[in-house]
Amino acid sequence: MATICQHHVIACLHGIRQRNLPQRPILEHAGINPTRLNKPDQREHTDQVARLFKGVQEALDDEFMGFTENPCKVGLFATMSELVSRCATLGELFNKAVDFYNLISSDIPMTINVENGLAIFEFTMANPKHDPEHFMAEFWLVIWHRFPSWYIGEPIRLKETHFAFSIPEHKSELQIMFPSTLSFDRLSNRLIFDAHYLDKVLIRSDQELNQYLENAPADVMTIPGSETILEAQIERIIRQQASNQLTFPTIHELAGELGMSSQTLHRRLKDSATSYQKIKDNLRRNLAITKLVHEKLSVEQVSEAVGFRESRSLTRAFKHWTGLTPREYCKQNS
Repeated sequence: MATICQHHVIACLHGIRQRNLPQRPILEHAGINPTRLNKPDQREHTDQVARLFKGVQEALDDEFMGFTENPCKVGLFATMSELVSRCATLGELFNKAVDFYNLISSDIPMTINVENGLAIFEFTMANPKHDPEHFMAEFWLVIWHRFPSWYIGEPIRLKETHFAFSIPEHKSELQIMFPSTLSFDRLSNRLIFDAHYLDKVLIRSDQELNQYLENAPADVMTIPGSETILEAQIERIIRQQASNQLTFPTIHELAGELGMSSQTLHRRLKDSATSYQKIKDNLRRNLAITKLVHEKLSVEQVSEAVGFRESRSLTRAFKHWTGLTPREYCKQNS
């Protein structure tokens, strides 16, 4: 899923609001215009939302993002990851990870069991009142589907996903996040999948793990194999063009490259809650932030690099994306 609904953007800030900390700087640093929170039908790119989640974790020094009675200090996920990196199979990884978190925290007690050929990863929130919109319960399920999937290099195909809360308004989003039979109002949160996955060998190297942790939680939010989804295919086609400047093929050229008609491409992008223009905006925004903040290029140089003819066009677009001008953004994030 290349974009995420506004519900999760707003819900993740619960801990920030509870502590009366300013939301705006965290949103702007993530590249999200704060005014978009007033538009519930809007969606944000996973790259932006990953930066937002990380910003909340760092602001609170809590990887549980304020949704539990006791904080989980930033760095514990990395420590757990290094611990499980010595495991041979996915079953060993699950067992060691469950033991690790149960040892350091009693806020999200977890188990991993096998029953009738099915693996069941299960947990409850010890104090659900701290997670009123069930954000942490959903995010924890995401982590323990995506991270193990990444480690074996293939998506774990879920059979069922159980939620210990009632059907939310964003049920359709959960169906995309957890492609399986969804069941609500259960006694615990569960991922249920074929037990043969537990025998899968871990294939990732230490170097790959270091890269994964450096990008976290961005890669946590991506299902392995999702590089085949349409938006990722389009982004890859654009990035592969040998140029120091972003150039975009027409929708007709792009459709031809993908082996479909432009009408089919339009329809499939609409079905995925995106559009060619949104994909271009996402690429431009991410590249602009990288070149402004990390490469320290001038606004004029960045404008040219992302395919704008005039720097004022970049300034106007950048303020729409983040709520700040490029210079304001650089000053805040320097």
